[in-house]
Amino acid sequence: MPQVNIFEWRDGGWLVLAGGGLWDSEDNLAVAGRMLNQTVSQGPIAYIWAATDIESADEHMETLRDLGARTGYLVDLMTESDTSLADQISEAGVIILDDGPRLGEMRDALVGPALRAIEESYQRGATVYAVGGSAALFGAYAAYGDSLLPGLNWLSHSIIVPAYGSERAERLHGWIQQHPTEFGLGLGQGSALALGPRGEVELWGNAAVTVSLGQNYRTGEETPGGG
Repeated sequence: MPQVNIFEWRDGGWLVLAGGGLWDSEDNLAVAGRMLNQTVSQGPIAYIWAATDIESADEHMETLRDLGARTGYLVDLMTESDTSLADQISEAGVIILDDGPRLGEMRDALVGPALRAIEESYQRGATVYAVGGSAALFGAYAAYGDSLLPGLNWLSHSIIVPAYGSERAERLHGWIQQHPTEFGLGLGQGSALALGPRGEVELWGNAAVTVSLGQNYRTGEETPGGG
């Protein structure tokens, strides 16, 4: 795993964790533009949707096309067969996981062939661009409303809170107290933490990213999150 300061993440292409918000805002367009420009893999865009509706996903894809995005397609986690999911995701150069109100469905549907295909594509150099609540999935723990559940642990020791602001600071602080060996990562709307294949650590968009260290946080310790 690459490690820079407190950030230790899974080997692969670019991992871009975005705070969410209106995708056509100036800040989020800047994030999406950087993501498209930094991607080195030549495959198409696979836009994975389950947390939102197909109309919203299609509108987001259209916005990306206006930014000069490559060809792409929507991937329906809920209805596609395992074989179809694996085929569509495995050929992608950019994998986008959407934001929306049905993140529990997204989390449940990712288990199995879809997640394995994402991991394999990422290891071959694909960019994974997780937006809003989907970004939370990649921490050691994932914030779901008032609850904290095990995440995928692509970013070790992290508790990721998207749409972060002053109103969520107390909740994140409480979680850090419960898990003092972890660190909190608050991603404000219009911001993104971008982790690159050569150890790059960059803040995109409005750079509204907050880090809170647990009292007993140490690098290199094992974490109980998934992964």
